Amino acid sequence: MNGRTKWGIIAAGEGANRISFQYYSQFRNPAIEDRVLLLNTTTADVKLDKTFEYIISKDAGLQQVYEEVKRSRICIFGKSPSGAGNNWKLGENEAREDFDSIVKYITGLKLAERDVILGIATLGGGTGNGSLPYIIHRLKRGEDLAYRREISYLALGIVPYDFEAPQRYFNTICGLTRLLKYGEDGRQNADMLLLVDNSQVERMLKVGISAREERYYQINQEIIKAVNMLIAPSSLGAKSTIDVADYYQLPSNIGVYHFTPCMSLGNDPEIFEIETALEMAASNPMAPLDLKTATMAYIVAVVPQKYVDSGKFSQEDLEAKAHEWAVKNIAGEWGGILRYASLVSSKEQETLDVMILLGGFSFDKILAKSLQKYYDFIDILRVDKGEVELKDESDPRIRVRISMKDIETIETRLKEYIALTQEKIGKVQEVKTDLLEKLEEWGFGKRRK
Repeated sequence: MNGRTKWGIIAAGEGANRISFQYYSQFRNPAIEDRVLLLNTTTADVKLDKTFEYIISKDAGLQQVYEEVKRSRICIFGKSPSGAGNNWKLGENEAREDFDSIVKYITGLKLAERDVILGIATLGGGTGNGSLPYIIHRLKRGEDLAYRREISYLALGIVPYDFEAPQRYFNTICGLTRLLKYGEDGRQNADMLLLVDNSQVERMLKVGISAREERYYQINQEIIKAVNMLIAPSSLGAKSTIDVADYYQLPSNIGVYHFTPCMSLGNDPEIFEIETALEMAASNPMAPLDLKTATMAYIVAVVPQKYVDSGKFSQEDLEAKAHEWAVKNIAGEWGGILRYASLVSSKEQETLDVMILLGGFSFDKILAKSLQKYYDFIDILRVDKGEVELKDESDPRIRVRISMKDIETIETRLKEYIALTQEKIGKVQEVKTDLLEKLEEWGFGKRRK
């Protein structure tokens, strides 16, 4: 890697396992190499014939890749006889009680200071949604990894399909909040949270009429392409590097650090200009949002090397076009408060690919469906002595108790984060500074009458 940042992927739960295996089998990215770890609470969810069969049916040669992953990159943790059973609290408890097993595998990824862990979880489930927030918190705050504070911890949370049941959305609210804030003090957890909504991507790709397995496969394809674009600016072909710290340090200082990718891929560089690709990407956000509420944008364009050599595409032109696009489309007269652009040239690539990573946008469209189902589920819970028992009706061994105080804390923290987000959006959208007054304040003469 010649001193370049190394990335490792920790995928917790069946859905994330599938995404990560699909990524690893298709993109042998030198930034990641073999640093992919699949975590689960049950062996059934990482079996070839259950979770990965459809992916391997696309390419029979991938069975050997699965065997490679199985030998050293699958960690089964916890003591539950049947896994977490879509119960996020059980998934969290299993990770807490068996963390030593998990950290041994994470240590095997051989990451060091200034490297990156990208955690992936489906927010509607139990294993990943329960364990990943705890794992990130423990790695950042504990003594388990050398250079733990110098490693960056990014998280990718997958929002359930619209048709999924209220209990999945109870999980979603709890998982989303705990990836944002965790622990007794409610401090920031993941350094950066990327959100992808399954139904939003399904509508974007128009794959709703496909068979279920093919639909999942296509949606996961889009997710892994976004991961590849996220990593691209740290490659050797980047004309202007977006370091991992650029992605999250300033958003963290602002207190708002959630994002979603918008992509336009496979464009013919003989026909498409950057402006057109930017407009197309903006029309394909991977989570529902109002563009005018986005306060941050990272723009990545990957282009064939020959078009950079010929002068058709340049870093300077990308920055100019990114500025024009942002002023026109996102919050504030300056096109947001934070904007980076990176042109990446590739000798292997023949297409023009663009990703806009939008951040700081209002959660209203994401939570519109989540909150209704969340409260539908909360309202039917039976409270006994300030606690509720969550159990799997199909397997009575899967049960755990959650205090209502913990649920109230989760709600409060998410409300506080939303309030801060809305406050920042409002400040960016409103132009309050009287420049003449400020110039006078700085000693540049009296205001003319």
